[in-house]
Amino acid sequence: MRDIDLEVDYVRFEQVAPDEIWAEVVSLFVLSFAAPPYVESPDELQGIVQWGPEKLASPGGGLVVARHDGHMVGFALSQRLDQDSSWLRRLNAMLPTPDAVISPSRTVIIQELAVDETFRGRGIAKQCIRELLSSRPEQDVVLGVFGQVSQIREMYGHWGFSELGTSPIYGGTVTLHALHHKLPWTA
Repeated sequence: MRDIDLEVDYVRFEQVAPDEIWAEVVSLFVLSFAAPPYVESPDELQGIVQWGPEKLASPGGGLVVARHDGHMVGFALSQRLDQDSSWLRRLNAMLPTPDAVISPSRTVIIQELAVDETFRGRGIAKQCIRELLSSRPEQDVVLGVFGQVSQIREMYGHWGFSELGTSPIYGGTVTLHALHHKLPWTA
């Protein structure tokens, strides 16, 4: 075990999380995804304060936050696949018969995962996912990774995820790789 593993607490929320948690989620989300290699719009990223609680409140919604010394250093957010029409459209475009591969009502999506830059490489992302997926009733998990972060795709590959397909997003400027794993996830 690494030293940091002993100092990080993981807290799980289902259906609802306090406003102060969402404020910390927004801050970490913007810091993580406005920076390279993502370089997304900070104003658009702040929208998680609206859609994040909606995803958490929906069936399959879950939020795990990692805290160190009183500060959020990571989080993972989930929702069931049948609750997200944009993900369903993407998977329908990628897979000739998506229902033969995964059942939307029996699949959870890891919608977002972020770890503070100074805490990366210490197992926090993996533990957030482990906590998020523990005791899930679903059979499958999917997540998306931007094409420009091949090292993150490789990390998920080491954790046992396989690629379902790709989809252009943001007007074709970014390729989204959809990754899949059967549950339970034991990595």
